[in-house]
Order: sequence, then structure tokens, then C-alpha cells
Amino acid sequence: MERRRIMACLRLLTTLVFSLSFAISALGAKYSYDIKDKSAFEAFSGLPLVGKYGQVSAVKVFYVIKGNSLYFLNNKYYTFHYDFCVDQLNPSTDLSQFNEYNYSQHPNRKYLLANVNYYKTLDVYALEFSEADVLTRDQVLLLWKEVSRSSCWGKNLKLMLSSGHIAKMRAQLEGEVPLLSPSEVYGTLSYQAVSPKSCDGRLRFVSDLDSMWGKIEPTDVVVLPHSPLVLPQVAGVIVAEFQTPLSHLSILGQNRKIPVAALKDAFQNDLLRSYDGKLVHFEVTSDTFRLKEIEELKQAKKRKKMLSLGYDLSVDRLVHLDSLGRNAHRYIGHKACNFSLLSQLSREDSRFKVPECAFAIPFYFYQQHALRSGAQGLIDTLIDEGVSWEDQKVSEWLKKIRAVIVSYPMDSSLVESLDRQVEGCAFEKLRFRSSTNAEDAAWFSGAGLYDSQSAVIGSSSKTMERAVKRVWASLWSYAAYKERCYYRIDQRCVFMGVLAHRAFPSEQVNGVAVTKNLYRADYPGFTVNAQVGNENVVAPSPGIVCDQFICVPQRYDELYADKYPIDIITQSNLTDGELTMNDEEINLLAGQLDIINDFFYEKLRLNVLYEEFAVDVEFKLDGPTRQLYVKQVRPYNN
Repeated sequence: MERRRIMACLRLLTTLVFSLSFAISALGAKYSYDIKDKSAFEAFSGLPLVGKYGQVSAVKVFYVIKGNSLYFLNNKYYTFHYDFCVDQLNPSTDLSQFNEYNYSQHPNRKYLLANVNYYKTLDVYALEFSEADVLTRDQVLLLWKEVSRSSCWGKNLKLMLSSGHIAKMRAQLEGEVPLLSPSEVYGTLSYQAVSPKSCDGRLRFVSDLDSMWGKIEPTDVVVLPHSPLVLPQVAGVIVAEFQTPLSHLSILGQNRKIPVAALKDAFQNDLLRSYDGKLVHFEVTSDTFRLKEIEELKQAKKRKKMLSLGYDLSVDRLVHLDSLGRNAHRYIGHKACNFSLLSQLSREDSRFKVPECAFAIPFYFYQQHALRSGAQGLIDTLIDEGVSWEDQKVSEWLKKIRAVIVSYPMDSSLVESLDRQVEGCAFEKLRFRSSTNAEDAAWFSGAGLYDSQSAVIGSSSKTMERAVKRVWASLWSYAAYKERCYYRIDQRCVFMGVLAHRAFPSEQVNGVAVTKNLYRADYPGFTVNAQVGNENVVAPSPGIVCDQFICVPQRYDELYADKYPIDIITQSNLTDGELTMNDEEINLLAGQLDIINDFFYEKLRLNVLYEEFAVDVEFKLDGPTRQLYVKQVRPYNN
């Protein structure tokens, strides 16, 4: 008995010594022909180049086809596969040719290239190919078998279906190799970097944000159980629900430049609880978050001067949106102005439509209604005296302002103008949307702050007057008012215009896109979230997950030419494992996003480099033909 225990201890000691010696030697080794155990993987691994998920590490795999030679690359020495090729194999090609040949079926292809990823939350290793690589089924199986044979995972190594090209082979690969879908990975993640920043503050658990609103300090790092639609001034946020890239909390974090992380067990997390009430340095990175106790907070920065917005109240007619200039935002707001530019582009060499029956109601009509109804007097009182009021009184006063705007009758001449405007419209349902001078701007998104309302032509209940007044009133929602206060926007200079166009009762897909790769800096790609029907993409119902993927337009270099690659992050749980859009629709969207991005870069003339510019786009596929519509464009502020 004693001898068996001694032998077992010796075997364990031998294993530990081997692992330790490999780890030590791996510090100097640039590559290896095999991976014998987990410590060997860890010695070579680093963060994947694309930060789609947290808690993932990766080792690059390089296979020479002609020589049947497999290499595992040390991440400390090689950031890219080509680096290894130059250092060890003396290639006769430059980087452009290397990419053209070795991610295609070119006759000069010499290598198979991939990553082995370790997904910590699943405790799973998986082989992943680039979304740009158009391998054959045999090439996929060949590399999987070679990596399996040369590693400690053996037949347990899975194949990741994140590449759109590989995902289409699923039926051919099932039964041959263990498969791993992006949704399986996404569904088990416990951490998400929403806004990778850092701050100093006091950590506080806040179970009910509404009831604690007036008690939250600007220096607090708040831990929240649910995603807020509005957020008081805070130093940072940890929330227990995952976010889409364009959720309200994501936008708030980016605009305010504060750290935001999602941690599914935030309210039960022992580490977070140990810092409750303490001063901490809070840092959010792509792979994890860090907390460190500190002794004191730095002195607060001086507040910025009050920001006065430009406006024009002289335009006293409804506005057609066919050919307006970029300065029209001064009298109809940024959303309607951008829509006008988008409408111009849609009539040129493009394959998308904008919603029909579109027009804008300028600031003039809102201001006249505010004056006649008496709402302006209440607004003036709030601006003059509100800074000294308790938060509850501010909220009640704003409610009173909104009630006056909604209850007071609209001027009869405007009602008549609206009726004339929609004569001949082929669509019964209309959508009236906010278009202020304090949203959809390069410096201020204002996403989710104001309301949109529906109307039915000829209806006695869902009238256009009712819809317009409710949109006007939303200028003075509590969330909008407080967010403008946060940004030091002069409330006297804020005005509400209205963008109107036909509604989409039969939409097949709705989505949002950002014309940049949000998961890999300085790398091609557009980030897309899409969902079937009218299920909200930005603020989905509990338990609902939308498509998230990165697509690349055709015009990029040889790596992407003629491929339209798709990098799948997760898939809708309403579509039985299929993307909500087919390849042709995604390819069309990618091309149109490319055109839109270039057009708005020229039109908006912002003081940013082209590489740093991006727009946030809302789109739909409508009706049985699934026609692509683009309904909104605004600068993406990150």
C-alpha cells in the first residue's frame, strides 16, 4: 500500500517537473512541433487577434502542405502567421501574395493556417480558421487531424464554426469532427468588456437604480442587476446582463468615456462583494476586469463650460427631404438632416431604399406650440431654478411640462399641413421620430433619449397630431434632461424637430451596423447586429439573442477579394441556428455600408481621419422581397 502511494507520488512529481521544464524552455522556444499538455499551451498562448469573446487564449497553427510539417507558434514571438514564415521559412512572397495564395484555392498555396483557441468558460479547445480562408472540406479535416495527433487533446479537439465559409460545411463535417458553434461559446461567457476604460471610484451595489437615483455620486462605480435605459453620472458600471455593441449602456459608456463591464454573476460575485463600499481602481480590458483598493480619489476635473447649440427657428413650413444641405440640422435636427443626405445617396448608384412618404417638421412648430401651451414658461422656470431642486421635484416638473405639451391642441394650420402632406401616400401607417439638435451628432449620440410614435392616416385615435405632440414632449423626458445636464448642454438651446416616414409593419429583419470592426482595431470589417421581425436588436426581450457578425466589403485587398467573408460571433436564438440573413443579403449589406460610409465621410466633413471615421446605421429587410431599407445614419462616436 505504502509502495503504491510512493510510486503515485513519484509519477505526479515527474509530470510536474516535465510540465515545469517545458514551460521554462518554452519561454525561449519560438515554436514547437507538438503541444503535450495544458501548461505547454499556456506557455505559447496569448490573446486572439480578434477580441470577440472574453476569457479566450490562442496558439497559432502553421502547416506546410508539401512537407507535412506542423508548427505551433509562440505568441511572444509571432503576432501573425506571416511573421513566422519570414523568420523560419524564407518565403519568396511578400505579405500581399502570402495572403492571396494561402487563404484561397490558388495554385501557389503552400500552407494551412489557423488558431487553436481555449475557451475557459467551456474548458474546451477548438480549431478556428480565418473568416477569409476558403478551405476545402479535405483541407479542414487534414489540419484538424494533424493538430489532434500532435496535441494532448486528441479527438476531443473541436472545430469552431465562426467562419461563414466553414459554417456552410456543417452538414459535410458532422460525424467527422466534434463541432463548436459560436452561440455555444457566447452562451457560456460570463464576462464581456462593454467599454474598455479605467477609473477610480467607490464600488457600490445598487439593486434598484430608480429609487437610488438622487443618492448616486459621480465618483461611484455602480454594480447593477439589469441594463439601465438611463444612467446618472457615475465613474464606472458593472452590469449583470450582456450588451450589444449599440445598446444604450454601450453608447453611454463610449460617449462618457467610462469603464463598463458585463459580469453575469455580478450580484453574487465574491470578489466584487469584498470591495463593496471601498475606494477602488477599476479597469476593464478585452479579456478581464481588475479591481485594486486605493486610499483616496484624485481631485475632480473642472467642469466644462456650458455648451450652446446652434438652431434656426425661421423655417415655418413642412420640409421635403430630397435635396437639403448638411446644415439643415439647424432647423430640422440631425436625424432628419442625415436622412435627407441618405435619400440623396439612395437615388444615386446604390441598391438600398429609404422609407417612403418622408418629410420633416422643423423646430419652429415645436417652439410655437411650447409658447402657446404655456410649456415654455415651465421650461424657463426649470432652467432658472432647477439646479437647486431636489431630484424628485425635477422629475415632477418635467412630467408637468410633458403633460402640457401633449394635452394642448395643435395649431389647426399645422394639422391641415400634415393632412395635405400625406395625401397620396401609399402607406397607411406612419412613424414620427425625434430629430433634435441634441442627438445623432458627432459629439453626442443621444441614443434612446427621445421617443418615436406611430400614427395611422385617417384614424380617429392614432392621429398624426397625437404622435407629433408625444415626440415633442419627449424632449423633456427625465433621461434626456439629465443626460444633457451631464454634457453641460444649455437647455435653452435645445429644440425638437420631427422626422416622419412610412412605418414597417411587415419587416422580415431589423438590424444595426457600425462601419468599423469593433473587435479588432485597424482591421477591415463592419460590425452587424440583426434579428428577425421587429424584435428589438438594441434592447431585446429577456433571454433573446440576436445575430452578431462581422462582414467585409469586396473592395479590400487580396485577402478578401471576391470572398465577402463573415465572422460569426453569435446567432439569433429565434432562427434554429441559422443567420437571419443569407449570404447574398449580407454581401449586399456590406457593399452598401461601404458606400454609405464613404458618402457621409465626405458630406459631414468632420475633423477626423478616414480610418477613424465610422457611422452607425439602422437597416431593415422588408416584405416578401426582403428589400434592403436604410432608415438612419449617424456618426459613430467611440
